[in-house]
Amino acid sequence: MKDNPALLDNSGEHLDLLLATSEIGIWELDAVTGTALRNLRHDRIFGYDSLLPHWSAEIFLKHVVEEDRERVNALLTASLNDRKSWSFETRIQRADGVDRWISAKGMPKFSDKGEITKFIGHVIDITETKQNEDRLRLLSNELNHRVSNTFTIMNAMIRQTSKKNDTVEQFANTLVERLAALSRSNKVLIAKEAERSSLSEILKMQMDVFADWQTRISVTGNTSVWFSGEASEALAMIFHELLTNALKHGALSVAAGKVSVSITSVGRECHIRWAESDGPTVAAERSTGIGSTILQNSLRDEGTVKLDFAPQGLICDIVIKDSFQRETSDKPTPAATRTREQGLGGVSFSGQRILVIEDDPIIGLDIADILETRGATVSGPFTSVANALEAMREIPDAALLDVNLGHETTDAIALQLSELSVPFLILSGQDRSDLGSAYNGASIISKPFREQDLVNELYRIVC
Repeated sequence: MKDNPALLDNSGEHLDLLLATSEIGIWELDAVTGTALRNLRHDRIFGYDSLLPHWSAEIFLKHVVEEDRERVNALLTASLNDRKSWSFETRIQRADGVDRWISAKGMPKFSDKGEITKFIGHVIDITETKQNEDRLRLLSNELNHRVSNTFTIMNAMIRQTSKKNDTVEQFANTLVERLAALSRSNKVLIAKEAERSSLSEILKMQMDVFADWQTRISVTGNTSVWFSGEASEALAMIFHELLTNALKHGALSVAAGKVSVSITSVGRECHIRWAESDGPTVAAERSTGIGSTILQNSLRDEGTVKLDFAPQGLICDIVIKDSFQRETSDKPTPAATRTREQGLGGVSFSGQRILVIEDDPIIGLDIADILETRGATVSGPFTSVANALEAMREIPDAALLDVNLGHETTDAIALQLSELSVPFLILSGQDRSDLGSAYNGASIISKPFREQDLVNELYRIVC
């Protein structure tokens, strides 16, 4: 195939088109005079609307953020001394104060005698690419954490559900229902942004499973309310527990029973009331199980759930609030199906006060039960740093820390425990390299964990 002379003659026009559409900033520096030529795009990348009368390496380095300046200067100096090309990425601060990322490349040009005559190069704004990389990294870390947490929740459900059912069939049915609810709540989180936090989508997803009873459930108020991913997941589990309880023991267990769900907005808070009527009389004395714990603790620091076991029917008031501060932490009642100090392998924590910090209520309930059946006095489980630090006024003998508590970490707790010489375990789905210096030297129990591994490792550091 022969070259087309006409096309080659127009190569300059094609180059101009390429530069215009790719938004590449180009520059050329005369090695003798120090005169720098640039196109307009070059200076605009650095925040100038028009070409500056003068440009230099010093001006460029002033735009490089202070943390990167020494590294970039060393790269440029080494490249010039070695008479080689250079290529690097760095953060800059534009003339208008906006931080951006750029990719910079350059090379020297030589005369026939081997002397450097000029330098040429280009810069490209890669901020969007870097933001996408950060987002993917964040999503990857979140996915790893969520998968680990999900399996840990499943383990907790299996252990706790086995204590509340008399037959294998009852156990299997209850477990399958709860795992299905967990699966549906996960679908809320991976759906489109507009749907994943929609109250109407959450209600529909749960009520579709209970289609035969939908005519006896009335929903009033605005269901077009959006929630965070964590609150959406929690609400999905809450409505599953309410529906299941209503069918087994509450209003929907008899033909005349009804349920009303009302939604109101108070400021930036969303108030949801679940009210059962015309069902069996509610018993005044009730034991606390995993279902009640899910209802009361699922929203963590993003809201509250209050249960009123009124004789005429259960009333559940749910508040999703703007504030993430929580005043108290509910402590679940330990299960009575195993005696204290029984435990696997004969391990006992009798006389030991153990602090537990875990933001997932199901996992927290499970850990507390595991420790209390072995004689420990459990402080918690706490879902916020503030509550845990308050509880540490009475110094524990040991602690078990989840690293991430929603919008905060347990770094401050780990540091205080270290200062008090209190041994602690880390319970986390994160990679060890992601943990901060506050956790240095502490043993890690990875999620999901085996009950015996948790007990043995805790016993090792306490006894």
